[in-house]
Amino acid sequence: MTADEVRRLVEVVSSNGVTRKFIAEEAGYSGAALSSWMAGRYTKTGEDKTFEVALRSALERILQKRFFSGNKSARKFRRVTTSVSEAVFLAAKTCQNQGLMGLLTGVGGRGKTTAAEMYAASNTNVIYVRTSPFMTRKQLMTAIAGPCDVQEKSAYEMLVKICDKLQQAKSLVIIDEAENLSLDLLDAVRQINDWAGSGLLFIGQENFFAMLARARKSHEYLVDRFKLRMRVADLGLTDVQHLVSTEITQLNGHASAFLKACGGSARFLETLTYKLLPKLQSGEALSDRLIFETAESVKIF
Repeated sequence: MTADEVRRLVEVVSSNGVTRKFIAEEAGYSGAALSSWMAGRYTKTGEDKTFEVALRSALERILQKRFFSGNKSARKFRRVTTSVSEAVFLAAKTCQNQGLMGLLTGVGGRGKTTAAEMYAASNTNVIYVRTSPFMTRKQLMTAIAGPCDVQEKSAYEMLVKICDKLQQAKSLVIIDEAENLSLDLLDAVRQINDWAGSGLLFIGQENFFAMLARARKSHEYLVDRFKLRMRVADLGLTDVQHLVSTEITQLNGHASAFLKACGGSARFLETLTYKLLPKLQSGEALSDRLIFETAESVKIF
């Protein structure tokens, strides 16, 4: 990350309710020092690079707390690195840096959405949009236009202004739950890649890839624009250890039971873990049997 990218990240974070004074103090400096550094007037010879490194670390900690911290009422894991998040970050970074259209698919509940939100929160010039089955072209363009500070009446005018904004920097638009898109909507978004050179990453379930494969004969011009294809696998043992240990610190060799019980699903693992917590807090000992019995009690299908 360059100094200019750090400055842009400061602007992004401070525009989302975190004061620059707080950012500076988290880095161990004064608000005045941060203001000077942001303006390129930091005068302490030889220390500007040290300031930049401290600031970058502070921003990472702030993002970790603000965007990735566990929400107890929502019963969500704290956001930690998993094989799924690594795959999403790699796909997103490649599409953003090279201006590619990419496709990332996998079974639901593995953590693709969480990882995409993490990437959008921790990188500049990234727009994240989650679609719905009822979204119109104008609604989709409005969702992309908002972060670009574009306000136009027609979908076409929004598209033109969006492209004007995005072509000024290496940018990325992440379209989540892409299986909700019709080919017409997909074609509309594709123009952002054509006109602005912005990277596009479509994230969805395997049926989205199947739909594209079936449409290739009639929409070859569109389908062949995808230059990156990745699949997300189920969680592995290390993933389970990382996730569960954010809430249950002493796994004592029971990670394999958690993996077997959740079947590689981050969503079910989350439900299982938070169902177990009250039992452990009341004094029950963690065991494979308790894990499997709890898993059965929360299964619906």
